[in-house]
Amino acid sequence: MDIWIVDDEKNLNQGLALALGGQGCDVSQAYSLADLSSLLSERTPDVVLLDVRLPDGDGISALPSILRARPEAKVIVMTAYGDSPTIVRAIQEGAYDFLDKPFPLEAVKNLVARASESILLKRRLSRLSSDRSVTLVGDCPAIAAIRDLVEKVSGHTDVNLLISGESGTGKEVVAQLIHAASRGAGDLIALNCAAIPEALLEAELFGYRKGAFTGAAQDKIGLIESADGGTLFLDEIADLPQALQGKLLRFLDSRTLRPLGDTRERKVSLRVVCATAADLKTRVEQGSFRQDLFYRVSMIPVALPPLRERGHDVLLLAETFLSEFNRKMNRSVRGLTPEVAEVFLRYRWPGNVRELRNVLERVFILKDPADPDIRLSDLPAEMVETLAEEASPAGETGTLEDRLLAGEKTVLEKALAEHDGNRTRAAESLGISRYALLRKLQKHHLA
Repeated sequence: MDIWIVDDEKNLNQGLALALGGQGCDVSQAYSLADLSSLLSERTPDVVLLDVRLPDGDGISALPSILRARPEAKVIVMTAYGDSPTIVRAIQEGAYDFLDKPFPLEAVKNLVARASESILLKRRLSRLSSDRSVTLVGDCPAIAAIRDLVEKVSGHTDVNLLISGESGTGKEVVAQLIHAASRGAGDLIALNCAAIPEALLEAELFGYRKGAFTGAAQDKIGLIESADGGTLFLDEIADLPQALQGKLLRFLDSRTLRPLGDTRERKVSLRVVCATAADLKTRVEQGSFRQDLFYRVSMIPVALPPLRERGHDVLLLAETFLSEFNRKMNRSVRGLTPEVAEVFLRYRWPGNVRELRNVLERVFILKDPADPDIRLSDLPAEMVETLAEEASPAGETGTLEDRLLAGEKTVLEKALAEHDGNRTRAAESLGISRYALLRKLQKHHLA
């Protein structure tokens, strides 16, 4: 564990460093906000002991920057002014716990140990979750093709895949599926290229050796080396800084890396899966993404369709989420009413699968537990209103149900016209069965 002590009381700072260092922790010391900022520009901590009053400002004000650099870090606030507003503010800003000065040495050791155990447990759970069975729900042709592709690449290690698709379409799920289908014994290691400061990204990816730069007090294994034998998932690859694009390209070409400060290169074998919601070809044309790196990362392209183009899959996904939330919340919701199913099929889902999941989770939380069905009245008002406005001709009035029915009739007529009256093809384009189409045509006196 990398422990940082930020306190301007020299004796306390050094005493804590001596005590925690003796327990096998790597300890760094800072005596001001400026010292802390300097440390953050070079690396990130696991646990921070942070004094409230520092010579150049309020220690609590540094909490956001610490947690931005390392979201899993545990910050323990130390204060000689243990008033409730200060403690409440610290907790609201994300502090893990607090210590009232003066405190016994055993108390700080126990709190640091508890914080460290929490971090290690979270890391173990993260790895276990990546190892569990992963499924890609859906029957549409595009999803079936992705499953087929995953099966084909499962026996290969040193391959590069690029998953593209709108935000919320399930790119990370596909990456987990690719890893789960592989025969390697390594881990799935994920990194969001847009979430790490540029100054720290190279060290996170490639690692460094002790003494490579000021503050590098011990060796650090990079994420690439940690993924050896497994899968490295680089999300938001379009946001990779240009300064690192050349180094990543060289690694992808050779599967060798050299940690900062090292003189020897290390050979690794792993699968690299990149993901992006941006148009990488446009980024190449704009000059912000290297063309040679684009060709390398997209050795095997995987295009995820938006939910609005997946037809009946939206109902299969809804069933999956309903089962999940019934288990998690100990509920017994039966399913969607026909009207809600119709709304789900016609809504455009700008947030894709993520939006569908969030809508259903919101419904579960707010819904009357005595009602076993999800009804139109349970859906977010803005969602149904948006659909009604899109479906209704300009200026049309009436109840929501009337407007939805009018919109449904318009959609049916358009589908039949597009397919020259062929009901089978019209049903397929709408993501419903031919029998369901016939029932709807009869309801609107179109059959």
